[in-house]
Amino acid sequence: MTFLEIALDCIRRGWWVFPCKPRSKEPAVHGGFYAATLAEDQVRAWWTEWPDANVAIATGASGLTVLDCDHGLNDLDDLRHWRERSGLPWTYAVHTGRRDSYGVQLYYQGSGVKSIPWADGDYSGDIRGASGYVMAAGSVHPDSGETYEVLFDGPVMPVPNYVLGLKSAPIPGAPGKPNERVTDDGGLITDHRNVHMISLLGAKRAQGYDDDALRAYAIDTNANRMVPPLDDDELDKLVRNACKFPLPEPEPDVMLGGRIAGEPLAPVDWRTRYHTKMEVENTPPPEFLIDGFLLYDSITGLAAPVGQRKSLIALNVAHALTTGEPLFGKFPVTRKPSRVLYLCPEMGLRSFAGWLKLIGLTSYVCDTLFVRTMNKEDELKLPNLVPEELDDAVVILDTAIRFIEGAEDKAEDMKRFAAQVFGLMKGEKKAAAILLLHHSAKGTKEADELTLENVMRGSGELGAFLTSCWGTRLQNPKEQYKSASFIENVKQRDFESKPFEATCDAFCRMHYVESDQPVVLAKRKFTGQQGRQGR
Repeated sequence: MTFLEIALDCIRRGWWVFPCKPRSKEPAVHGGFYAATLAEDQVRAWWTEWPDANVAIATGASGLTVLDCDHGLNDLDDLRHWRERSGLPWTYAVHTGRRDSYGVQLYYQGSGVKSIPWADGDYSGDIRGASGYVMAAGSVHPDSGETYEVLFDGPVMPVPNYVLGLKSAPIPGAPGKPNERVTDDGGLITDHRNVHMISLLGAKRAQGYDDDALRAYAIDTNANRMVPPLDDDELDKLVRNACKFPLPEPEPDVMLGGRIAGEPLAPVDWRTRYHTKMEVENTPPPEFLIDGFLLYDSITGLAAPVGQRKSLIALNVAHALTTGEPLFGKFPVTRKPSRVLYLCPEMGLRSFAGWLKLIGLTSYVCDTLFVRTMNKEDELKLPNLVPEELDDAVVILDTAIRFIEGAEDKAEDMKRFAAQVFGLMKGEKKAAAILLLHHSAKGTKEADELTLENVMRGSGELGAFLTSCWGTRLQNPKEQYKSASFIENVKQRDFESKPFEATCDAFCRMHYVESDQPVVLAKRKFTGQQGRQGR
């Protein structure tokens, strides 16, 4: 069977392919697995140009998860025993070209599984899933010269629980500083991929690559040189770390052939700028941390004029997430985060600690609740929050203005702030949600209604990047301790909600007010005709 016939057989199975250099795992086309296709005319064109090119299958685009076992097996009997012990169904299987051990790849149907190195006792290898690729049966191994062979040409079974339960194995080494280099021969990178990648990115940063050029270089290098490629989350984390390296001082521009000498080239494959079909198809539906109030993986706003209980509402949110009790006695906690980080640099510890004692949260401090007030002398900036700190945490910013570098009414400053907040939601270890408190514009206390425009003071950029936003105001501002709070979702993107009232007791606990009538702002409470309802 020719390599073209191998490639055509793959696309007829629905597997996306691209060519690798003869007797190599190195992509022959720019973009690597991002360039994979099911189009027969493109496949024929590639293998007409490179008739001896190895055939690579892009696992993510193909909806495949491939369990690659490189070590621990000696023969087919070992494979059978391992499968039986691990509960692995018999599926389409390939004996790899590796000959220093009995390498096997088990194909499973299912996308979205992360591509990771794994180890389970004496067995180890890689999972090729959402990103990366495998060599098709019939391809030639670059080291041994042996051919990948089909062991079982049967149905591709669903991904088993054993594969879903495998954890990423430790990778020797750790990302270094930009001056900690590893030897780079320009070839494929199969070991210590994280260390190599951060070193390469550090070198490019030292050459003057800005953030966009650095990311484009990382994507291209990952697709064309990393075997297997790093998964998207890991690559994003390394790029964000590398973007923190300082840029060199600019030198006088020297023009060569219409381009500034040393200027980074544009990304090779424009498609890498966009979400893949697999990412779109496998995006889960919205998930709540607090049902009907706080979404997981969201940036939620909570805005009010000064003195309208927004900090007390945020403390009640922290209480619900920490204890698991329903928010306001109404909204159940459906997913508890690993911790709550309450950052309140505009309040003193004495006042804040008093609130914590009243609401009953002091026993959780430094366990699942971590707090900062203005009494911490050092300044904490959002980019300084580390992955271990953010991992599955809800971060409460009380208030946003204390973390904004610039003016809240300037769009450029707000874009920079938005980028910092989004940065907390990226990477393998990321925040579960952000609750961002903000002051409302003057006059909101007297407004007839709450809208996104009047509750979120400053540039429209601030409200634009929020997933949802709650506005609140006391129904009777003159009765601060007795008045009910009017609470309304003024930006309903992924779920619908109705305005409601909540009262506050002597222990700072807020309670949902049940009502058979529509809940409206105090100034809109009136009786009349034409469908207008009173309370």
